[in-house]
Amino acid sequence: MDPFQAATSQFQQWLLHCGYRVSPKVDIADLRHLSQGRGLVATDYIKQGEVLFAIPRNVLLNIDTGSLSSIGDNKEKLLTKYDHWEGLILTILFELSLGEQSKWAPYFKVLPTEFHNLMFWSDEELKSLEPSLVLGRVGKSKAEESYHKLIPSALEDLGIGNLQVSLQLFHQVASSIMSYSFDVERPDFDEDQEDDEQVKYDGYFKSLVALADTLNADTNQVNANLFYEPDFLTMKAVKPIAKGEQIYNTYGDHPNSELLRRYGYVEYNGSKYDFGEVPLETIHETVVNHYNLKPEFLDLVFKLISETDVDELEEDIVLDAFDSYIDGAVLPESQVLIQVLTVIGEIASQEHLQDLSPELLSKTLNRILKKCYQLIETGSITKNAVMLWEQCIINRLSQYPSHAFRDFIIPEPSQYLNKVKMGECILKSEVCSLQNSIEGFSKELKIINDDKLIRNILKRKTQHDDTRHDFKRQKH
Repeated sequence: MDPFQAATSQFQQWLLHCGYRVSPKVDIADLRHLSQGRGLVATDYIKQGEVLFAIPRNVLLNIDTGSLSSIGDNKEKLLTKYDHWEGLILTILFELSLGEQSKWAPYFKVLPTEFHNLMFWSDEELKSLEPSLVLGRVGKSKAEESYHKLIPSALEDLGIGNLQVSLQLFHQVASSIMSYSFDVERPDFDEDQEDDEQVKYDGYFKSLVALADTLNADTNQVNANLFYEPDFLTMKAVKPIAKGEQIYNTYGDHPNSELLRRYGYVEYNGSKYDFGEVPLETIHETVVNHYNLKPEFLDLVFKLISETDVDELEEDIVLDAFDSYIDGAVLPESQVLIQVLTVIGEIASQEHLQDLSPELLSKTLNRILKKCYQLIETGSITKNAVMLWEQCIINRLSQYPSHAFRDFIIPEPSQYLNKVKMGECILKSEVCSLQNSIEGFSKELKIINDDKLIRNILKRKTQHDDTRHDFKRQKH
C-alpha cells in the first residue's frame, strides 16, 4: 500500500480507537492531485445540520492533555509560566520525542512535514511579494527569538533538558500550530476568574484537533463548522452537501495574503475577505505633496490626533495602515482621517496652522476632529476628501509591479503551490481591492462642497476667540 494511504488508514483506525464518532457519509480523500494533501469528502448526500464527526475532548492535544504536563509540577508551570503558543510548542516537542509511545503517534504521521507558509520562503522569494505589507508580518525573526528563549532553558525547567531541538524542527512545530490549531473553549472555566495574563485563567486551550484539521478551508465554499460542546467537539454541515463534494471549513476572515502567511496557500478565485492596505506613510506623503505642507508639521498633526481626547472618537484614527476591502468597503477610521487632513490642508495657509504652537494646534485639531467625525457620522463627506483618498490610492498602486494589473490566469492544480503564482495572486488581490476602494470610499456617503464645512469650522473658531477676548476684557 502507498505510504500516504497507509498512514491515512492507520489514522482512521486510531480515530475510532480514541472514541471519535464519524458519520458513514464522510471519508478522508487523497487530494494531492489538487495540491491539497488530505481532505474530507461526502460519500452521500448530507443535510444541513448533520453531524459529520464528534471528537472527545480528551483526544485534543494541548497542555492539559499532553504527556509533558504529567511530569512533576509541569502542569502548573505550563499554566502559569508560559503562554498558549509556548506551552503547546513544548508539549508537541515532547510528544514527538516519544515516537510510537505517544498517544498521538498515528496523528503526527498525517501532519505535513513540508510547509509553504511565508516562514519557509527565502528572502529572494519574499521579494516577489513587494510592496504587500504582509512582508512585515512574516514573523521569522520573532520565531527565532522564541526558539532561543525556550531552547534549552524551558526544556531544562520542565525536566526534559535532554531533548535535542533544532531550529528547523521548532519552525515546523510552530507552523503546525499556526496552520492547524484551534482555540478551544474550556467548558468548566469560571468566567469570574478570567485573566489573559496566564493560560490558567484565560478560558481556552490552544489545541491540535485531529480530523477537524483534515478539512481544507475555503472562504467561498465553506459548508461545515466546528461547534464546542461540554464533552465533545462536533463538526456539523452548515449547508447541504452533495455526494462527492469536498467538505470545507473556514480559517477565519482572512485575505489571501494572510492565508499564505499563516497556512501556505491562496484561493485563486479570490478570498471573500481580500483587502489591500494603504500605509500611513503613503497618506503622509500624499498630503504633504498635495497641500505643500512641511513633513514635520504633518508628523506633529498625526501625533496630536492620537493624543487628542475627543469623546466622539472611541478609537485612534491614526493607524499604521488602512484596509481597503475587495467589495470596496473601507475602514471608517480612514474616512475620518482623510476628511480631517483635507480640512487641515485647505485651511493650513490661511490660518497659519504650521506656525501654531503644539498647544494651540491641538485645540484647533480637537475642533476639526469633532466636526469631521460628525460629518461622516451623519452620512456626508466633502468632495476634496474623496479626491484626496483617490490620490492616496493612486500613489499606493504606483508601488505595485505592472504584472499585478494584468489579467490573472489561474494555474493548473498541479501548480497551485508554485510560489511565483501564489505571489502574483496576492498582488492581484490587493490591487483589485485598492482599485475598488476608490468608488467604495464614498459609496454610502453624500458628497458635499468643502466650503460649507470649512466655513463652519472657522466660524466656530472666530466665535470661540471672540468669547475669550470678551472674557479677558471683563477681567480687566
